[in-house]
Amino acid sequence: MKNIFLLKFVILSLIFSSCEEEEEVVVNTATARVQVIHNSADLAAASVDVYLNNTLLIDDFNFRTASPFIDAPAGEEITISVAPSTSMSSSQALASFNYTLEENATYVLVANGVVSPVGYSPIKNFTIEVFGMGREMANNAANTDLLVLHGSTDAPTVDVVETGVGAGTIIDNASYGDFAGYLELATADYTLEIRDESGQTTVASYEAPLSTLNLMGASGVVVASGFLNPTNNSNGEAFGLFVALPSGGDLVALPASKTANF
Repeated sequence: MKNIFLLKFVILSLIFSSCEEEEEVVVNTATARVQVIHNSADLAAASVDVYLNNTLLIDDFNFRTASPFIDAPAGEEITISVAPSTSMSSSQALASFNYTLEENATYVLVANGVVSPVGYSPIKNFTIEVFGMGREMANNAANTDLLVLHGSTDAPTVDVVETGVGAGTIIDNASYGDFAGYLELATADYTLEIRDESGQTTVASYEAPLSTLNLMGASGVVVASGFLNPTNNSNGEAFGLFVALPSGGDLVALPASKTANF
């Protein structure tokens, strides 16, 4: 009889142990690094809320600002939602996008385009451009690494030619929405000419004072931002080149070295 009671006790113990094991929740600890840049020049999106799944990630995220790099869940589908700055939840999103990030990868996400159905020409629908090989510092400590994105909705395909130190064409035939990849540049002060697709006509020129800005060993994201013709685009912000640094905050405007028009 004693053995029977002992056997029943063992069986019950195994059952309870099995139930407890089944109730264990596996927590995903895999992460990726993510930076978000607000480059949508639509006045209706001048300030927005950004949600990661249903959690408010960035409150009152202003045009031409960037988040720092943060950890985000990897290996599972996540939803990035962009809502008005007055939003109370992700259910009020203007647009939502689903991603599955790779563990230990580094991503740059740039909000581009317009959310308004009228008032902009040409209308390029709001989207989030994704670059999956981002950098938080330069590969070489003596350089400055710059990722370049054409994010101006009414700008044509362009070349970028460096004329200050004679580096020549550094970006060829970049169209709206294109990432040109990282430029690994010696940390110096450069002059960048924006030229038409033929590479013959200079339409604007900017200083890129990487040395003056003390960016040795740093990385950044250069975005073509704003409108070439603001009057056709609800008098929105004018075209320029701006740099997002890994620490986030306001984008750094590259100063124009001369004025030209497309």
